[in-house]
Amino acid sequence: MAKEHGQKYKSILVLQILLKYTDKDHPLSASKISDKLLKEYGILAEEHSICRDIKELQRLYSADDEDCVDEGVRIPYKIEYDGSGKRGYKVTKRPCKYTDLQLLVECIHSARFISNTEEKRLFRMIKEFCSKEQYKSLNNETYLVDRAKTNNNNILLYINEINAAIKENKKIKFKYMKYTLQNREAQTPRRKGAFYSVSPFKILINEGNFYLLAYNGKQITKYRIDRMDNVIKSIELREGAEFYKDINMQDFTKRVFSMFGGEEKNVTIRFTNDLLDIVIDRFGASGASYTPDDERHFKIHVNVEVSNMFYSWICGFRKKATILNPPEVVEDFKTFLADINQKYESC
Repeated sequence: MAKEHGQKYKSILVLQILLKYTDKDHPLSASKISDKLLKEYGILAEEHSICRDIKELQRLYSADDEDCVDEGVRIPYKIEYDGSGKRGYKVTKRPCKYTDLQLLVECIHSARFISNTEEKRLFRMIKEFCSKEQYKSLNNETYLVDRAKTNNNNILLYINEINAAIKENKKIKFKYMKYTLQNREAQTPRRKGAFYSVSPFKILINEGNFYLLAYNGKQITKYRIDRMDNVIKSIELREGAEFYKDINMQDFTKRVFSMFGGEEKNVTIRFTNDLLDIVIDRFGASGASYTPDDERHFKIHVNVEVSNMFYSWICGFRKKATILNPPEVVEDFKTFLADINQKYESC
């Protein structure tokens, strides 16, 4: 005989048990549900009453798989009876598909701007959208290779503060942090702890990091948000709107994130054919002019910011990449290589 204790909300707890322990591969019998009700909530319930509760929960879900029969309320779950060998009830539809959760987990894993602490908090949220067994699988499916996570737990708060300042046309103040050889675990403030004051205009994301595009009183520049501390919305109005307005965002981001700045020049480079995918990843399918050179090589004509970082990128391909034009870039690259060679000849 069922006890009166907890009977008024027993059906809700039955749903909670189904959500926690069942999915399309893991059904639970009414007997097992009864055991968990008693063990986890101290509620004694007979199997037939549990079956009745589940039928009521099933009735709330429309046969059309989209709408609800009761007062137009949509219930984003579907509960079915598994009549196979395992025999039992299981949740076969939830607000989020399992593949959606897989994508979210992989995005959280790979995002450098999400700290380990924030990652654990977000995973606890995701846990509420799947069964216990599915959550175990989510945690075991992805392994992050060589990706350093930030130690800054306030990034999302800082992004909200920056967005509020942009909306209200206000400057922001913050301390900008850096690592030192003496302390590689915690960052220390630049400028001896003095505040930066800038006019924020745009938040960008590149290779797992958030950046702020802002006017610093002289030019538009970028700041890594995970290196900011004590971000405060200022009472001062923003400046530099005319500088930001003149920016071609596509060209600007390609310049500052791809080749790390330098004088822009049209460069001709020859690559071996096996590097085509890598080159397209760097310059885009339409961002450069591609032409065959011979059976083993192709050439591109592209505008790049010529800099030491650009030369370093070319060096990574060894004999598979050759700068052909213009002559002054070729000569500058030779000097770059000679400087490196001289450094090692003296060792």
